[in-house]
Amino acid sequence: MKKIIKEINNNQNLEMNLPVYARHINDLYNKCAAVEMAMDYYTFYEMVSDGEIKDSKLKEYTEEFNSIIKEYVVDVKVDENREKAVERIDILRNKIYKTVDILAAYADIFSRYEYVSNRCEYLFKEENVDSKYTDEDFTREIMQYIFSDEDNTVINSKICEVIAELPLRLTKSKFFQLLSDGLSVYSKTDKETIDDFVYVLKSSSMLALPDGLEDYSELNEIYEMVKAVDYSKITKEEFDKLENELRYAADFIDKETNIFMMLQGIVNRAYVMILSAPYVDEYDKEAECSMKIIKEINNNFTSGEYITLPDEVTDLFVFLEGVPEKVHGKIESEEFALDNIKNNHLGIIKSIMAENIYQGLFISQNLISDSLFADLSDIKNIFEEKSEEETEFDIKEYINTVRDELVMQLTEFFKNNQKQVNRSVMALIISRLPVFFNNITEVQDYVYNSLSNCTNKAEKSAAIEIVKCIINEN
Repeated sequence: MKKIIKEINNNQNLEMNLPVYARHINDLYNKCAAVEMAMDYYTFYEMVSDGEIKDSKLKEYTEEFNSIIKEYVVDVKVDENREKAVERIDILRNKIYKTVDILAAYADIFSRYEYVSNRCEYLFKEENVDSKYTDEDFTREIMQYIFSDEDNTVINSKICEVIAELPLRLTKSKFFQLLSDGLSVYSKTDKETIDDFVYVLKSSSMLALPDGLEDYSELNEIYEMVKAVDYSKITKEEFDKLENELRYAADFIDKETNIFMMLQGIVNRAYVMILSAPYVDEYDKEAECSMKIIKEINNNFTSGEYITLPDEVTDLFVFLEGVPEKVHGKIESEEFALDNIKNNHLGIIKSIMAENIYQGLFISQNLISDSLFADLSDIKNIFEEKSEEETEFDIKEYINTVRDELVMQLTEFFKNNQKQVNRSVMALIISRLPVFFNNITEVQDYVYNSLSNCTNKAEKSAAIEIVKCIINEN
């Protein structure tokens, strides 16, 4: 295979080498997916057996997934029904993504209210942390922490980490100027990079909430409750309730997200198996063991009998030990040629009518990766003719459009929310922008001014305590 890969990268004998390489990588992807799915499917089965599936959506998705496995993986009818199998599992994968997106939105929402809650805590404590520090001394301590490392990437990360927690004392005009300056840094990138950055800003600051928040009625009720609190007049009773509800929500979201992510991982592996099955001539021992495990688990799932798997099935896991690492190592050493093929040889693939297998490989490459929710839309259309754009894309004009939209949305948001919530959103956005300091003095001035201009002792004490924790953990 080394010779074939070398010839492909040297553009030699492509008509002969591309089909051979495709079959080889396809076998690797199929085996990797089968082994990992057997392991994770078993773990998921154990969780279900213990009664951990209570969410109605999770139950629905699990039933659909088991039906797909029964029809297209266990019974191996993929050859004649591959298109239907791909359609069904793709729809399921997108449903899981949307559900996790809703949970992520709630996590972002409650993190902003946790920011506010943390800064209310010292209203109900007798001693304020800030009384132990002078602004000058704590500024010096922060600066020592930030610049204790020589790596600029680490320094910038520390700056962002600290300014996200310091008291925010910026006028809206100064804030919007920093936002504009931060966006302008992306003028030498591309539209996709800008869109990704803006999406992160909007989603994490409650500007772009997904549809379906009401699907989680418990979380929605907590959301309505935390919005209704008057944080300028919060009582001890309200604070305690707020803390309890936020803690409950965080735990709930964490558990729900973990199990949906596990299901998505299994779905991705099954997706790869469906795509690759028509091109697998025979299974080796490890793949056969994996298929036996998958079949047994699926039989129990679909029968509704959550019984312990027999020893002759669980004993098969012995043959799978170390296999995922071994197969991944081989994939990593041989997969690089696939990127070259994708970027340079789509025309030849079409000429030898190998679109189906290669499109499956390109999709599988994303599904096998660590990115559970990789977007597959571009890959699905990779062999479609691309029309030439009539006009050259103006990146600076696009940034201006994006900036104006962001400013408008944030201005509206600030009008409709309390000062404490607005500050939490501004602090988050400032921490996500490219570092806007030109030298050490500017960093020091920002830190000192944040501390010295904060006259709210409870807020300042909370900020100091949080930053101290950051420093002590590193």
